[in-house]
Amino acid sequence: MTQRVSTDSAKITDRRWIVRIAFLYTVLVGLWVLVQSGALLAYLLDLEVQRVTWLQTFSGWFFVLATAWLLYLLIERNQRAARAAAAALLLRDRAIESSVNAIIITDHLAGDGSIIYVNPAFERITGYRAAEAIGRNPRFLYNEDRDQPGLQALRTAVARNLPAHALVRNYRRDGGMFWNDLHIAPVRDESGRVTHYVGVQNDITETKRYQEALEFQANHDVLTGLPNCNLLQDRIRQAVVHADRHRRLVAVALVNLDNFALVNDTLGRDAGDRVLKEVALRVSAGVRSLDTVARLAGDEFALVSYDHANEDAVSAELQRVHDTLAQPFNVDGREIYVTTSTGVVLYPQDGKSVEELLRNANAAMHRAKARGKNNAQFYAPDMNARIGERLDLYGKLRHALERGEFLLHYQPQVELKSGGVVGVEALIRWKHPELGMVPPARFIPLAEETGLIVPIGEWVLRTACAQNRKWQDAGLPPITVAVNLSGRQFNQKDLVLMVARTLREARLDPRYLELEITEGVVMDNPAEVIVTLTALRDMGVQLSIDDFGTGYSSLNYLKRFPVNRLKIDQSFVRDITTDADDAAIARAVISLGHTLNLKVIAEGVETKEQLTFLRLSGCDEKQGYYFSKPLPAEEVTEFLKAGRTLAV
Repeated sequence: MTQRVSTDSAKITDRRWIVRIAFLYTVLVGLWVLVQSGALLAYLLDLEVQRVTWLQTFSGWFFVLATAWLLYLLIERNQRAARAAAAALLLRDRAIESSVNAIIITDHLAGDGSIIYVNPAFERITGYRAAEAIGRNPRFLYNEDRDQPGLQALRTAVARNLPAHALVRNYRRDGGMFWNDLHIAPVRDESGRVTHYVGVQNDITETKRYQEALEFQANHDVLTGLPNCNLLQDRIRQAVVHADRHRRLVAVALVNLDNFALVNDTLGRDAGDRVLKEVALRVSAGVRSLDTVARLAGDEFALVSYDHANEDAVSAELQRVHDTLAQPFNVDGREIYVTTSTGVVLYPQDGKSVEELLRNANAAMHRAKARGKNNAQFYAPDMNARIGERLDLYGKLRHALERGEFLLHYQPQVELKSGGVVGVEALIRWKHPELGMVPPARFIPLAEETGLIVPIGEWVLRTACAQNRKWQDAGLPPITVAVNLSGRQFNQKDLVLMVARTLREARLDPRYLELEITEGVVMDNPAEVIVTLTALRDMGVQLSIDDFGTGYSSLNYLKRFPVNRLKIDQSFVRDITTDADDAAIARAVISLGHTLNLKVIAEGVETKEQLTFLRLSGCDEKQGYYFSKPLPAEEVTEFLKAGRTLAV
């Protein structure tokens, strides 16, 4: 409002001056016309003035009035144009002063391109006052950082009188660096000659930092700060180019932490994250600065090491990594030991592309795990064939249950004192239409690993209970059917409810079902195991610990487990008559079981000598090929009808 009043006042003042000029012009020129006509002189001398003279005088005055009006209009138009130009210039000046971007004007004709103007934004961004910048070349903003690609582009443009754009590093008065998105443009005079340059600076430091942060997150692992899979692949490509140029080896290793889930499950995810960070630091410290350590996912790391002359150099570096990880990790006062399974490939012999190298390294890593973990394996061509077979088997296993390809065989269990059959163990078999009978040792571990063991295990339990009820309905003597529970099954939250439902649907008394749990499962989390076992025992189900002696059972927990039987693993029974150690272990298990009021059964009994040893040692029951191999349900029916017994 104030600006508008000021503008109107200026217009009124200008109009008054124009009127005065026009009036003065009219008076002066009118007097001159009057004097030139002679009418004034004649009037003063009292002479007669001709009529024509007066007509000429009046005509002159009319002309003067007309030109005065034209003069007024011309001056007013010029004033209006001048006011508009001044207003536009003032607007541009205020816009430049108010701009959030720094604006610099340099004198191009001076030769040194010295600054003649900077706006307030320049002072705010750079920290330099206008008086400190004017008269200096803008190069002072680059400090000593003159080797920038963008600067050469600017110099070339100025030398050719062209506009330019560049992203350059500038430095504030306090020495701090900022990213300057700089645009420069030439200013030309009427003849087209460049007289000045205008530069517009945009401080994009925060944007640049944000972009760098996004780029870092896209290419690095958030937890450890190591390169991720994206950056790893790029590093492998660079290493391959170097190897081709210098005829050197590149090693790509996948390092997987063995059983790391146990750390998370027992100490918590926060402790697991701290271990992963420490692993990242140790591996990085154990390799050369030119190598790349990456984290792919979870507990899997990768190493890209190049410029090696031979495999021995690669092995030496991997050994350093293995040794540094073998040292204990201190987590909340606890010492944690971490072992690794490592798969290694070498370029160019083990693969030509990044994808092929990583795939083969993964195959080698799985071979290391299959060989007991805590080792490193170099890739061999047959590994992919094994993985292909494994994937094919997994695909067939997924459909085996719905296609009814599974069946159960039952191996009789005999009481040694009476020789009578007291139970059977249900053993799964897989009859595939193309593969034929697939050995359990081939598909059970795969089912465990993939989780398919849970629905398969439920089918086994359901089928075994239903079959036992059929035998009872057929009037055969009631016996116990033993069913193995895998670790995954046992850890299912609804296990007790599932067992109760299965017994109810089969109409089988719980005392005729025995669930076998391996020693490793019961010792995994003893406190929770006791709760689950107690619930099953209260239901009336019989319980046994399978493969006893192969793990590290705590006697303190063993006496608290509500189990009915201990089962001596067949690995001890096999050489029981020839190996003193196996014999001693078998006697110890039998003695321990009886001390805890548990029955003891031995599996894998195949010879009369083994049977005699077990009888003399006081073993309660046995199963094995010496009495009967596992049989289909129909043959077991005939077996039970015949009343076959073991000779006492």
